[in-house]
Amino acid sequence: MIEGSLHNVPLTDVFQVIVTSQKAGILTVIRGVSRARIYFDVGRIQYAHITPGVHLGEMLVRMDLLSAHEVQEILLKQTIENAGTPLGLTAIGMGFLEDPDLQDAVTRQVLEVLTELITWREGSFNFAERSQWASQVPTEHSLDAMALLMKAAQWIREWEAGSVAPESVFQRSGDPTKVRLDEEGWEVLGYVDGKRSARSIAAELDLAERHVYRLLFELLELEVIEEVPYSIEEPLILIISQSSALQRLIRLALQRARLRAHVVVDLENSMSYIRDNHPSAIVVDDVEGAGWEFVRDLRKLPGQGHLPVIVLTEASQNHSQGLFRRFRRPKANVLEKPFHEIEFQQMITQLVGKPLT
Repeated sequence: MIEGSLHNVPLTDVFQVIVTSQKAGILTVIRGVSRARIYFDVGRIQYAHITPGVHLGEMLVRMDLLSAHEVQEILLKQTIENAGTPLGLTAIGMGFLEDPDLQDAVTRQVLEVLTELITWREGSFNFAERSQWASQVPTEHSLDAMALLMKAAQWIREWEAGSVAPESVFQRSGDPTKVRLDEEGWEVLGYVDGKRSARSIAAELDLAERHVYRLLFELLELEVIEEVPYSIEEPLILIISQSSALQRLIRLALQRARLRAHVVVDLENSMSYIRDNHPSAIVVDDVEGAGWEFVRDLRKLPGQGHLPVIVLTEASQNHSQGLFRRFRRPKANVLEKPFHEIEFQQMITQLVGKPLT
C-alpha cells in the first residue's frame, strides 16, 4: 500500500514509483467529491476514469464511434445481463465496436483524466496492488504511463499560455489563408459562426474541451476571429441522475444544442439548486419511481408549477405501471430510454423556447 497527500507528494512522483517498480494495482485519487482511479499492470496503464468527469461512453460518442442511443443500449444490457462487465467489452460483444477503436477511445480518456489529475494540488491518494480487479478494465491493451504523463503535462503548459472562457462567443474577422493554421485550428474555425459559445464548439469536436479553448485563443491572437460585442443566451438545464455515464451523454447533447448544463446527483440537494439558480428546465432520470416523486415535490414549491421537466424512463417501467397510474403522474414530459440525441435535443429546445438549429 502506498498512500499520502497530494499537498506533500506530487502525483508525478507517485507515478514514477509505480512505473519504475512495475507494479500492478489501482491508484485511487480523491479530492472533495471527485474520485479517480487509474489501473496499472506492470507499470503500464490499462484504464483510468474520474467522477465527475469524462466517461468512456461520452468519449465514444465524441469520437463518432457510437451514438448516444447505442451507448444507452449498452448500459441497459450491462444492468440487465452483464453487471460488472466494462462498457467497452460489452460494446464489442454486442458488435457495436472494434477493438482498435476501443483502444483509441481508452487512450483519449486516460489522457484527459491524467491531464485533470496532475493539476490537483490538494487531495489524497492510495495505491493498492490487486488481481481481483483485473476484469474491470475495458481492453487487454496497456499504455505507456510516462509517455501519457508527459503528453498531459505538455497540454497543460499550452493551456496555461492562454485560453478563452467557455461562455465566450466569436465571429470570423480576418483572412485565415494569410496565417498558418494546423488541421485542428481549421477544424475549430469551421464552427465559429457568431452564435456558438466556446463550450458549444468544444462539444462538436473530437478534442479535449480545454484544448478547444486554447485553439480559440490562438485564433483570437492571430486576429482570424474576434469576440462578438453582444451576449448570447444559453439557457441553463439542470440534470438529475445517479448515472455518471448518462450525465455525460445528456451534458454533451445539451452543449451541442447551445444550452448550459449542471449536474446534481442528490435529489434532495437539487431543490436548493433550483431555488438559487432558476434553471430553464430540468432533466431527471427516473429510477424506481424516485424521479416522479421528485417532480411531485417540485410542483408543490411556489412558482414551480410550470417549470419544464423531462423525466427519462424505461419503456418496461411505463408499460408495467399501466395507463391509470400514468394519468396520476405530476405534470412532466416523458422520454423513454434509450433515446436518440436529436429526439432529446428537439424536445428540450422546444420546451425552453430555443429552436434547434
